[in-house]
Amino acid sequence: MKLIDDAAAAYMVLHDLRTTHTRRVRVMVIASSALLILIGLGYGVFFAFQSEWLIAAAEGILMLAGIVATLLVSRQHLRAASIWLASILFVVIVSMASFMDLPSADIPRSAHHFLIPLAVATYLMLKNENNWLKHGFPVACLIVTVFFAGTDFGMSTRYAVPDSVRAGGTWVNNFAAMGILYLLVHIFVGDINRMESYLHSANNRFVTMVSGMFPKVIAERLLASGETFAERHANCSVLFADIVGFTGITERMSAEALVKMLSEIFSRFDRCVEQSGLTKIKTIGDAYMVAAGVPESNPDHARVLVALAQEMLAVAHDFEGIDLRIGIASGELVAGVIGQSRQVFDVWGDVVNVASRMESHGLPGRIQLSESSHALTKDHFDFELRSGITIKGKNGTHNVYLLCPA
Repeated sequence: MKLIDDAAAAYMVLHDLRTTHTRRVRVMVIASSALLILIGLGYGVFFAFQSEWLIAAAEGILMLAGIVATLLVSRQHLRAASIWLASILFVVIVSMASFMDLPSADIPRSAHHFLIPLAVATYLMLKNENNWLKHGFPVACLIVTVFFAGTDFGMSTRYAVPDSVRAGGTWVNNFAAMGILYLLVHIFVGDINRMESYLHSANNRFVTMVSGMFPKVIAERLLASGETFAERHANCSVLFADIVGFTGITERMSAEALVKMLSEIFSRFDRCVEQSGLTKIKTIGDAYMVAAGVPESNPDHARVLVALAQEMLAVAHDFEGIDLRIGIASGELVAGVIGQSRQVFDVWGDVVNVASRMESHGLPGRIQLSESSHALTKDHFDFELRSGITIKGKNGTHNVYLLCPA
């Protein structure tokens, strides 16, 4: 089972990709439309001064294409604007190269160079369309470009621009075509850089989140493999702590004050756990659960956990009206990561149940240990025996031990 649900991850990626593609197409269509209007206006005025009225009128088609595309974008018809712009430009450029910009021995043809940025633009704009449309426009543009570059094809008509006029137009055409191509590459690379920055930032947030949710060893394992797992650990201890009379406290305090108090208490517990090198498992309401010897083994697991319990009692005493019951048990358990949408690191086994019973059968303000934990810590602490204790889920009576106050 993956660390993040595949469907959720796919949705986030696709959503961002669609947003990026829409933004890119919008920028390209608007920029291309503006350039078409400017180029059409410039050439139209130029040919008008040369009294080439038909040619000047033909340049008006470029302006019209840009204006129509801009209107389509403003009305949220981005797909129609893209196809319209690509179709009109292809027809206009091929017509210019065939009937107006005829090559000669002195002046080469240049209008067909606009087909190169058009091929790039159509591929970027139509990449989400069907294959015929997505590849058809770019391939047609490149084939026609090669054809015009390798032949002198053209139809001599009265609309052919004389060499005296084309001499300057060739430089303008070449600079304009390469400028548009550079703009398209800039937009595309800008999107790549933005996506890389987004992914880097998202990855950092994800690593930070996972590192905060799981013990360091578990976090590193999950980040490396992304797979859930469960392992058996032979020598561990588990602690449960519970606030005495919590139900009554909730009735006396406002919700805001209650949450603030719990947050302060558990935050201080968290610092104690971290400083002790132990593993916080979870909180359930007013209950707090810690494990020692997992996920990394610790031969001194029971003693360290008892020391933590003493620190937790000291923390609770700093809060007026707050007292704890704490239970500890030692033994074998299974630990691992479970869940799909909200994965957690958890522990299972009889030792967990016994630790919970040690807490629930304990006394306010005291730390109660099972026989297994007492056997591991009796040389380090003083205890009081409680004999004949009935433990839910266990047959007969049992001896348990209360840690003597320091």
